Amino acid sequence: MADALRYLTERDVVSVLDIPRAIDALHDMLIAQGREQARNLPKTLATWGDGSSMHALGSVQTGAAGYAGFKTWVHTKAGGGSLFSLFDAGSGALRAIIEARALGMLRTAAISGVATRALAPADATRAALIGTGPQAVTQLAALAAVRPLRQVRVYSPTPEKRRAFVASVAGKYAFDIQASDTLEHALAGAEIVTLITRAVDPFVDAARLADCRHLNAVGAILPSKAEFAQDVFERADGVVVDDLENARRGSRELRERYGADGAPWPGVTVLSDWLAQGLARPSDARLTIFKGMGMGLSDLAMARVVFEHARDQDLGLALPPQTRENLLLAQP
Repeated sequence: MADALRYLTERDVVSVLDIPRAIDALHDMLIAQGREQARNLPKTLATWGDGSSMHALGSVQTGAAGYAGFKTWVHTKAGGGSLFSLFDAGSGALRAIIEARALGMLRTAAISGVATRALAPADATRAALIGTGPQAVTQLAALAAVRPLRQVRVYSPTPEKRRAFVASVAGKYAFDIQASDTLEHALAGAEIVTLITRAVDPFVDAARLADCRHLNAVGAILPSKAEFAQDVFERADGVVVDDLENARRGSRELRERYGADGAPWPGVTVLSDWLAQGLARPSDARLTIFKGMGMGLSDLAMARVVFEHARDQDLGLALPPQTRENLLLAQP
């Protein structure tokens, strides 16, 4: 049933996709983007009521075995849900409907992994993870997948949450994982720092990042929020984003630094261009910054791997192929 439409659950996704595989898949997709063989569609957003929202991200990879897809999700105070619709880019046929919560968590961690592998010092062994929400687990896994870590210090403002997080990952890695009682303790000596928080205002400045060589700032993706202060840019020798348009729309840190009027952002590089050009971290770089905003191609890279494995292994719920004849027969 190679041509069947497949419905794939969260369980199907996590049975197929782990962090190393997700990082490699996204790396390949970003190189395709840098070679103009893949592109994003702009993000759309609508809000209503007391903080409810609906979103859509789109992307397409061209070529003989290309795919196009849309991730759609709804968030309310009572809950929410997300789905990814995967299409054959050549024929337009719908190939899969994929439950997308795990997909989203994996792609958010994978982009940090790709960026860290490309930008952080190859011999970095000490890291700090700031934030202990649901995304922190996969962010830790991404760091572990791309650098030979010896120690990771973890901090979030609530002592119970950071201790619970460390307890939940204890024994899963060969390196030391510590819960820090203060932000300063977590950042001291950390060569790689990942921020994955819900902070509204900047809480990390250049002085606190004195030992940092590479910063992943992936928590603040709305123009009303920020994680790091403007003086951090003064230490940076490179600023890289996953998607320039999304950064222009939603990154308070970059908008305050480079402007929100649509003028060029000199010195800001897109990760896909960095990879496609085969660039390496400058040997004398003090600090590199990666700002991840989320983009459709990240989801598409994950969805492609999940679908192709599910197709080959006959996973998920297989439905009749979506053809014009089937649709006509289904009419009353």
